[in-house]
Amino acid sequence: MKLLKLVIVDDEPILLEGLLKTFDWNGMGFEVVGSARNGEQAIEVIKEKRPHVVLTDIRMKKISGLMVMEEIENLGMDCLFVVLSAYRDFEYAQQACDLGAYAYLLKPIADEKLMETMRGAWNVCMEQIRNEEKYDNWEKLLVKDSDSFLQVVVQKYVQDRIPVEKAEKVFDTLEAGLEKDDRFITVYADVDLTYKITNSLNYEAARFAMMQLLEENIGNLFPYWKMENEEGTYLFIVKTKDNRAVGELKDILEMAKVREHPVIAAISKPYKGITGIKRSCEEARKLFDIARMSGAGAFTIPEDMDDRTDRTNAVDTELLIVNAVRRNDEKELKEAFIYFIYGLPQEEEQQCQYLHKVMLKTELMIEDSYGMTEELKKQFKNYYSNLQKLNAARAVDVCYKILCSAIEKRKDNAYSNETKYFKEYMSEAVAYIEEHLDEEDLSIVSVASHVYLNPVYFGRAFKNTFQMTFKKYLMKCRMERAKRLLEEGKTSIGNICETVGISNPSYFSHLFKQYTGKLPSEYKKEYEA
Repeated sequence: MKLLKLVIVDDEPILLEGLLKTFDWNGMGFEVVGSARNGEQAIEVIKEKRPHVVLTDIRMKKISGLMVMEEIENLGMDCLFVVLSAYRDFEYAQQACDLGAYAYLLKPIADEKLMETMRGAWNVCMEQIRNEEKYDNWEKLLVKDSDSFLQVVVQKYVQDRIPVEKAEKVFDTLEAGLEKDDRFITVYADVDLTYKITNSLNYEAARFAMMQLLEENIGNLFPYWKMENEEGTYLFIVKTKDNRAVGELKDILEMAKVREHPVIAAISKPYKGITGIKRSCEEARKLFDIARMSGAGAFTIPEDMDDRTDRTNAVDTELLIVNAVRRNDEKELKEAFIYFIYGLPQEEEQQCQYLHKVMLKTELMIEDSYGMTEELKKQFKNYYSNLQKLNAARAVDVCYKILCSAIEKRKDNAYSNETKYFKEYMSEAVAYIEEHLDEEDLSIVSVASHVYLNPVYFGRAFKNTFQMTFKKYLMKCRMERAKRLLEEGKTSIGNICETVGISNPSYFSHLFKQYTGKLPSEYKKEYEA
């Protein structure tokens, strides 16, 4: 049994001596480390010895037991008080209990009652000691491994498993508060799932190699948290103050893409604060889904496709069909099917087996990307269930129609998702174009970079939003501004050229006539007073 420290206080010398020598304190779990004959002396002894328990009389001259309890509480010291009182001091005993005394004992003290009380006090103190030790251990663990604990909290926060208030509290507790200029950028990256179809043995190795490269290069530049989402896709939440961070992360991802395996990736814009963590994750996730939808990182058609003469092996063309559907390219699908049909073996049973195989691969790709509607699921299911009833020629026709239908559904899906999601980006892009219209080198690349989007995704989304290409839209903006300036008649044609970002007057005149049917000088005269 661990011995706890005990101080005994009584202003009657004989009673104090009796308390010290009469009872087996060790047997009750205590070691008497000090005693006092008055309240003032008791306070000093308690301050020096820091006992776990104080056994004190209530009624003492000058400074009573109650006053001792109050002073020790004011000093912020934590110890348990057991008070002694006579029958006439019952009101004092009640006050002692109100002050937090563990118990009070009546004089003369009964041995059994004292033993029961002191053992109870020992148990209370030991429970408190154990809890404090647990707290200290947890505190040491949190300090030692605070980064890992913070990552768990961040992951739960972005997964909506804890509210932002709790996340903020953990940041404050671990003294991981954010500075004014801190920004968060989320990077999504993974090896294209389609790679798993033909390279299942290398797929996990490719993911591991990609992750090592990203961890090493991102870690050299930024603090980050790495985690996986519910689908197993890797993401990095990067903390930075550097305005060049997005560009540096793009460079790292380009390094990852220069590999044999196809990599799909997305980067959010930088956002402030703890709420910015979740916002960056949501944005990067949407961009990643769109990148996956668009076929970024998908297999490319072999360069020698048009030169192939050996059409005896349909296995090679299976990939062309999967890739055509992934790219939503009807023309490419038709060409791939021609190669596929001419490469089928002679036996009809084997022909049906090859068709079954390519349909399974295509279905897997669609399920892993997007566009698998209930209607399309039903079409695949009906095909499989009726496969035995179809001859090879009929099976080819059914397969081709199902895959054409899949491309149509995927296009509808991609268009609606992109148009809705990129609305905010397009507003920002249009504002940037208007502001920088006088820059001759204004391009789709510079505008896409400003809104942190890949130029390919941006160009497609821009066209879907405005029903015209970026180049045509830019020319329209320049010509409409030129028309307004010519109508106002306050500046020369040379200055207007510079204002709309076309420095060569002859070229400007050529473009303006194409757009309006008139030369700038002719157009200007119409509005002169």
